[in-house]
Amino acid sequence: LMDDALAMARLDPGALRPEAEPVRLGGLVRDALEALGPAARDRPVVVRDPEGATAWLDRRLLRLALKQLLDNALKYSPPGAAVEVEVVAGPRAVAVEVTDHGAGIPPAEQARIFERLYRSPGVENRIPGSGLGLGIALSIARAHGGDLTLRSRPGETVFRLSLPAAPEAAA
Repeated sequence: LMDDALAMARLDPGALRPEAEPVRLGGLVRDALEALGPAARDRPVVVRDPEGATAWLDRRLLRLALKQLLDNALKYSPPGAAVEVEVVAGPRAVAVEVTDHGAGIPPAEQARIFERLYRSPGVENRIPGSGLGLGIALSIARAHGGDLTLRSRPGETVFRLSLPAAPEAAA
């Protein structure tokens, strides 16, 4: 909780200054999974990066955002259910979609899911967390000129982290 609180304090809007460089997203996803240790190694995780997309980003910050999304997907998926990660490349933007196959997020809660310290009443006593991770990931996305959105229904939640493509990839 303290690590999350300190990270969030450093990520206040306007305070974050990414040091951007071209980075291959598939490699960054694999780095984030490795950093999660046994939680990721002991679960099925499928990573699809068909085009080797490159984004213009701060490697350290985006790794933190991806860790938050992957950690949530692993926590909210039932044991044995695969977490899916797909890197999608477009002409001016790239995205990383993280999909879990848990219970889903009720529509009434979806608007609040990125608020600091918000935790769904249905899971706050069953699944560990601080309510800061998605806010951290959203702040990082926006600091890069991107966004973090979600689609959810029973049995599937998809978080989409959208980022500008690296300048040479957009040309």
